Amino acid sequence: MLHINDLPATVLAQILYHAAVTPADRLNEWKEKLPLLAVCRAWVKLAEIFVFDHVFVEVSEACTNRDSPIDESIHSTHMSWTSNAELIFSRDCILKAKRITIEMSGGVTLDHLQHIVLGILKLDHMDWLRINTLSITFPSFSCGHFAEPGDIDEQTIADVARTMKYFGQNMRGIAELNLGYPIFRSTEDFVYANLVSLYGGQLQVLRAGARIPLDFFHFLRKIAVIELYLDSSADRVLPSICGETLKVLKLDSVPRNFAWHHFRYDIFTRPIVFSQLTVLHLFFDYSVEEATEDEVQSKTISGAHNCDQLVFPALTQLAIQNCTPDCDLLYADLPFAELESVRLTGSFDDIANCCRLKFTWVRDLYIDIYASRPEEVAKLCNIINHFFTNICIGRTAALELNFKIFNLDLEQIRWANLTMLGMASINYATLCKLIARLPNLTELQAYCLEFGTATVESLAEDESLYICADPLLTWGEKLASVMIIALDEDCPFAVSACGIKAFIRNTGALKELSVPESLEPIIWAFIDEYKDRYPHLADVITYKI
Repeated sequence: MLHINDLPATVLAQILYHAAVTPADRLNEWKEKLPLLAVCRAWVKLAEIFVFDHVFVEVSEACTNRDSPIDESIHSTHMSWTSNAELIFSRDCILKAKRITIEMSGGVTLDHLQHIVLGILKLDHMDWLRINTLSITFPSFSCGHFAEPGDIDEQTIADVARTMKYFGQNMRGIAELNLGYPIFRSTEDFVYANLVSLYGGQLQVLRAGARIPLDFFHFLRKIAVIELYLDSSADRVLPSICGETLKVLKLDSVPRNFAWHHFRYDIFTRPIVFSQLTVLHLFFDYSVEEATEDEVQSKTISGAHNCDQLVFPALTQLAIQNCTPDCDLLYADLPFAELESVRLTGSFDDIANCCRLKFTWVRDLYIDIYASRPEEVAKLCNIINHFFTNICIGRTAALELNFKIFNLDLEQIRWANLTMLGMASINYATLCKLIARLPNLTELQAYCLEFGTATVESLAEDESLYICADPLLTWGEKLASVMIIALDEDCPFAVSACGIKAFIRNTGALKELSVPESLEPIIWAFIDEYKDRYPHLADVITYKI
């Protein structure tokens, strides 16, 4: 009989790869791969490639045990650490390592970074030749000294320069850099900025959860993926970037006056073409002042946008949050017929600003409006109609209204192709009428259902007649998933339960129902009692929230 060890090494390597390929974000998860090394010698040589490809260093104030080489810890007055680096050294597997993750928590600060670099990773004499991904996260609320870039003291500058020298000498192949917190500016930001400066010319991926003080001297010539929080307080919020190489661009805290010239190939290039960019997410800083009417008009001459001309021939995913009226993207050359996913998020005014764009052929359209005033109801319907009236049937069209729904004129609604609807709060009677006008709706989410006086009196008068009335009313012929997160606090519990019973009775395509925990046993008992009379109830699966 053929034994597994008789398989060719290439086949066995593929088997072990699938066993060890599960991503490990923490050291404890990584330890689950270690049993692969304890089977036999043939497995060890192949498994080491997948097991020791990721180096973890976790540093905190908490004590850790040191019962094994994996958990070997050095304790000082301020910190303790856990890492698999020592095990990798002992098995002479340093050339198999491709990623390093350094995660600091608690009171650990910049002062400990040099010990991590020298004492744990031994960067002063160990050459991490194959490392291509470096991830560093300082504590979310740093205990370091808060400072502006010009206020960093000379000693800190010298310490960081010494640390960068070791990174540059013995970790030379970094192509992906992932930088976590801190949230507020501190000396740790200075470390992040220096890492970007050190590897900027060779970086292909840069992700940063901190507002890094980048400047013109950070050249990103080969960059393909950028995910950044911008520092809108700085004069320069982005380095010089080659837009021709970009494939993914996600920017948060984008200032209203964001300048696209950072992406220009040279100062004479116009338009700015992002020939390979497929994913674009721009989340504008909600705290900035809105542009005045004069500022908006100054960007427009004879109806033509007087700013950087942007071209995105390969774009497939677009997300805009808090869109401003003078946003350059509203005038960009977008491949509307090729877009697969569009997500627009913001207040009523923000979404209104996007009405220059039409997404008739987009495969997945999601609009999230989180604020609107009562006097804007009529305009709100028109804006939503603009986006959803002409979208093709069969596409995913999702709308979330995260504010109290005021009196809607249902005659104005043209959302026939809507497939998902989410609402913060809506009247029960209005919801029923609305669903009847949405024949393609498949998913409904409501944070709270409100029951008006007339509905409460009707339900309270004769619950059994209301639930069991014939003929059966049906709406939402495709509505398969319903989530009701909370009940109306001003309405008796029994009445709310009765209303939801009537609702699911009339939803003939229902398959999944999520309700508050207090309501779940009541709904389940109702389904069990009436499933013979209303066969569609037999297929309903209930979940409690």
